[in-house]
Amino acid sequence: MKRIATFPGFAFIVCAIGLGFTAPAQTNTTSTDFTTLPAGTRIELAVTAPVWARAAKAGDALYTQVDFPVIAGKSTAVPAGTYVQGTILSIARPSRFRGRAQIQALFTTVIFANGYAVLLPGFAAAASPARPVTDSLQTPRALSPFAPTVMELTVNVSSSNDLLLDNGTQFDITLASPLSLDAKQVAAAIPLSRAVDLGKFKSATLCRPTPGAPGSPGTPDTVIPGSPGTPDTTIPGGPGMPDTVIPGTPSTPPTVISGSPGTPGFPGRDCPGPPIVISSVPIPYAAVRSPNSSSANNH
Repeated sequence: MKRIATFPGFAFIVCAIGLGFTAPAQTNTTSTDFTTLPAGTRIELAVTAPVWARAAKAGDALYTQVDFPVIAGKSTAVPAGTYVQGTILSIARPSRFRGRAQIQALFTTVIFANGYAVLLPGFAAAASPARPVTDSLQTPRALSPFAPTVMELTVNVSSSNDLLLDNGTQFDITLASPLSLDAKQVAAAIPLSRAVDLGKFKSATLCRPTPGAPGSPGTPDTVIPGSPGTPDTTIPGGPGMPDTVIPGTPSTPPTVISGSPGTPGFPGRDCPGPPIVISSVPIPYAAVRSPNSSSANNH
């Protein structure tokens, strides 16, 4: 039978027999045909699809790419640009009093640029077609002598942020078991691989409008009233004498002192800072929190 390992825009066929994976050691090829990465090998990754704070839940896929090649001996074992897929196991969200989130994730598949896909040890035995990944994780079974690769990511992020992991967020994983890779397939993938350009990742954070800076209403003009003036004063003259006219004072116009003009307001935008992974620690499979914790600490 066949299983499909999916990435946005990609579909890769992973041949599966029995529990879903045929380890390279079971083939008739010689050991020189394979490169083995020992347990404890660290692989640096960058997130390629954001994890949204409100929508993320246990069982969701986690998509990443290798941002620095993994070297075995004098050869490249995992070129930069190789895809690594995982599954979120649980989420402890940040709260108003704790600006951190914790995400536990199982890393399942390495997919090379030529379509060569390898299931990580431990995951192949845990996930069979009859028991989907999410079910088998909730009821772990000791089906494989190989430990699955499970990481706990501690993320510096506030409860007001709309993301838990942003595009381009970097962290590393530690292989819990040795990983055997077909050397010929890896060699064929190297010329097709493209290194991750972290500078081209666009943040998925949604900016929110805020009241911003309000404008000022300004001040009105100040008007100082003028004087109304006085009329002429007429003193009648004596017999045969003309009247004497004493001119009055002319009126004065009002004095206007201009007020200050108002200023326009400026709309604001609140763009939360990107989440930052401050630690990524391998944990035993048995230490995985219950998926119910993914809804905790929402307030």
